Formats: sequence, C-alpha cells, structure tokens
Amino acid sequence: MPEKARPELLPEHSGMLQEREDVEELKKALSQEKKLADGYLNSLKCLQADFENYKRRINQETPLMSEAGVRRVTTELLIVLDELGCALSAGRTSKGNEAIVEGVELIEKKLVSILEKEGLTKIEAVGKKFDPNQHEAMMQIKSNDQANGTIIEEIRSGYTFKGQVIRPSLVKVVTRKESESK
Repeated sequence: MPEKARPELLPEHSGMLQEREDVEELKKALSQEKKLADGYLNSLKCLQADFENYKRRINQETPLMSEAGVRRVTTELLIVLDELGCALSAGRTSKGNEAIVEGVELIEKKLVSILEKEGLTKIEAVGKKFDPNQHEAMMQIKSNDQANGTIIEEIRSGYTFKGQVIRPSLVKVVTRKESESK
C-alpha cells in the first residue's frame, strides 16, 4: 500500500507557519512578563501603602513622645521648685539674707515661667472643695467654722501638665465636729 503523500509546504507557507509560532511564543512571553509586572506593581502599591501608614504613625507619635519627655523633665523639676521654696522660706526667716532671697526668688519665678510655657499649671487648693482627683488629704481638721471638705492648708503644691494631674496637692481638709449635744 502506498504511503499517503504528504503535501509539502510551499516555502512561502513555511515562513508563515514559523511566524505564527514566533507570534505565539511572543504572546506567551508577553503574558508572563505582564503577570510579573502586575506582581511588581502590587508589591509596589503595598510598599507605598505601608510607607504612608508609617509616615502617618510617626507624625502622630512624635508629638506624643516629645510631650512625654517634657512631662518627665517637668516632673523632675518640681523637686527643684520645692527646694527653692524651702530655701526661700528659710531665707525669709533669717536676717541679712535679703540679696540672696531676692536672687532665689528671681530664679524661682524664671523656672515657674519656663514650666508654665511648657504646660505646667499649679493646682489651686486653699479655700477650695477637696477633690480626690487633684488633692491628697494628709490631715483632717475638725471644725464647724468652715464647710465640710474645705481645704484649709496646702502642705505641698500640686500641679497639672496640659490638663492632667502630674502631682496632687497635699492638703489639710476640714471635717465637721460631731455635735456635743448627744
């Protein structure tokens, strides 16, 4: 049985078949490269979003960290302010120290001014109603002359920093005497 004759491709058709194969290979390569480019683009978008989130977080946290540092230093400087107050009290009771007392007063005023610019505020206590959020009662004085819970003396000054108590005032508070008619 004779073998079927295969039609031979003409040279012009042979080139077209090769071109089609080349085009198909190029399409496959282009498709692969497009997938790769899409992957890179998605990675880039994720990195961009991460970076934007990082910038936003840093912009939010930096002032908080700065404020925490100022708060810490301010709290430490309150000890110096207390010691200046003690030095002034001692200097005012002795004679011949007027110049020193005046110098210490200037230093105390300057320190208070600097701390107030940063957000420090002294808690007003004497004559006010006792507030456990701002005051710490060290003693209770029995009296019927003033309203119950009134602060009659401040033992140590308290302070707030930007509206938050960083040190409560130590105070003496009035409590009502019990009725003697019992």
